[in-house]
Amino acid sequence: MDRRTLLLCGLASLLSAAASLAAAQTAERPPRVVMLLGTTEEGGRPFKESFLDGMRQAGQIEGRTVRVDVLYGDGDPARLRALIRQSVAETPAVLVVAGLTATRHARDATTTVPIVVATSGDLVDAGIVKNLARPGGNITGVSDLGDVGIIKRLDLLKAALPKASRVVLLVNPEFPNTPKIKELAQSAAPSLGFEITWLYAKDRASLAQALDALGKSPADALFVTEAVAVEHAAELIKRATALRVPVIHFWPGTAEQGALLSYYPDVQDNFRRAAGYVDRILKGANPGDLPVYQPTRYELVVNVKVARSLGLTLPQNFLLRADRVIQ
Repeated sequence: MDRRTLLLCGLASLLSAAASLAAAQTAERPPRVVMLLGTTEEGGRPFKESFLDGMRQAGQIEGRTVRVDVLYGDGDPARLRALIRQSVAETPAVLVVAGLTATRHARDATTTVPIVVATSGDLVDAGIVKNLARPGGNITGVSDLGDVGIIKRLDLLKAALPKASRVVLLVNPEFPNTPKIKELAQSAAPSLGFEITWLYAKDRASLAQALDALGKSPADALFVTEAVAVEHAAELIKRATALRVPVIHFWPGTAEQGALLSYYPDVQDNFRRAAGYVDRILKGANPGDLPVYQPTRYELVVNVKVARSLGLTLPQNFLLRADRVIQ
């Protein structure tokens, strides 16, 4: 064999080895899961950690058996929608979203990438899945039926403030289930002795306008529905409290921020359960065959300190119903 032939054989061997190494690295590359949260990185940290904890419990090792990328909408619906489209274009193994609005955008963006919903309102009523037992298509996850919970929170409001009559409900006009929320609230109001008025907010600017309107119209309580984003909860509560209007909120942690009460499932547990769905899909399960989970435990947190600052006395029998009381 002459020198030239020997060099060519050596080069071919090197190229073959490099190609084999690249193929092995590609084969070993873990599947990519993308989680999209509408909030900021700080606001979404507890949910990210709960999800990663759920993945670890399922035996998935970050960076080894799976790669998890978390993207944040920073409270900007347009940014979140763009991130969802971008993520779908990159064809991840699984897309994880939270909330009906994000779920709807994900559904509209793909029928092939598996979608796991970490927490949301009624997926069936919103037309996202066919039914809870067999959702069909490429979507499954956790549906807390939060919009139906509006009646329960209205009952809690009446129990906390028996003399309340003028109740303002804050909703998002662009939220998929806002019509259902309004229908449920209107149907429950007469028996509770509530006269309901509506304020609308879809972003920070319209929220500020809604709170300006609240200041011009006396109310016994401001009732925040699932339709309203949680990114500006602290600001909303602060302004309403300054107007001496107690806030009834749906999101966990808002009673600690100054709402009179909050009532919602354990959202962090929802994210842990969502990780279980992701694990099963990565192992070959079809999302359409995985029943949607419905949380059964809700937590009522009451802030007595806020009540006192507003000159309100909460009935003892109501306080006994609370899971936690902030003194």
